[in-house]
Amino acid sequence: MSVPLWLVRKDLGISLGQGLPYVLARDVTPRQMLFFCGYYRRMGIAELFMSGEVVGFVNHLSRSAHAFAFYLEGVPVEHKVTSRSEPFFDAVVCADVKAAQAIAHASRATWNPDEEYEEDFLYMRLLMDGFALERERGHLDALLKRYEQVLAGGTDLRLELCRALLHSDQQLFDETLERLIGEHRRENEKKLEQEQVSPNDMATVFHLWVELLALLRLAERAKLKVARDYPLAPSVARRMESIPLPAPDAWRHIPSFVDLG
Repeated sequence: MSVPLWLVRKDLGISLGQGLPYVLARDVTPRQMLFFCGYYRRMGIAELFMSGEVVGFVNHLSRSAHAFAFYLEGVPVEHKVTSRSEPFFDAVVCADVKAAQAIAHASRATWNPDEEYEEDFLYMRLLMDGFALERERGHLDALLKRYEQVLAGGTDLRLELCRALLHSDQQLFDETLERLIGEHRRENEKKLEQEQVSPNDMATVFHLWVELLALLRLAERAKLKVARDYPLAPSVARRMESIPLPAPDAWRHIPSFVDLG
């Protein structure tokens, strides 16, 4: 069922308002925090699709990232799970360097074997260390080597993508990105067939993939050439030049959406 974007936006705004007191009190589970940040992400996408302008998109992605950085600051290191840091991609996409660095610094630097697969941890850690923290080449090569060891001969498109980004390998990047997009679209189609896509997701993240937008921005940082448009990453969502970022604490202030029609 198709839901009007204005109604999606209203529903997301109400969810944000309901969740805010718990986030401020740091009385949320990791899953609840990712939902909260996800509401901001979807709000930004909805406003992008409604207006064709990136201002709202940038503002809400930045809010998601800073809210997540705040959350991480209050979590004991033993409970942190670096692979579950999607708001890091929000920070990269909206070019909020401070938020990206804050998330990278506050994230756990070691694998949490009780909560994540090591390859998932290594993927996120490589991107954080390589582009947000700009760690030395030796450190990044060691992470790549460990990634290969963990796979034990298996394949992971994310490993090849990290290698392409860190080594500025254009051909490897192009080939791997095409396969990654195809894989993601097939996963979306499967979810749709199994009716696992919520109306809000169908109107927002089903059509725009923030992680892909982040990878394209990182590719540009690595001096790689990127196309104007990609499936799930239209050029309109990549026009971030000269868009001012909101204040770091803007995520703490959510207007009422209850009476909006």
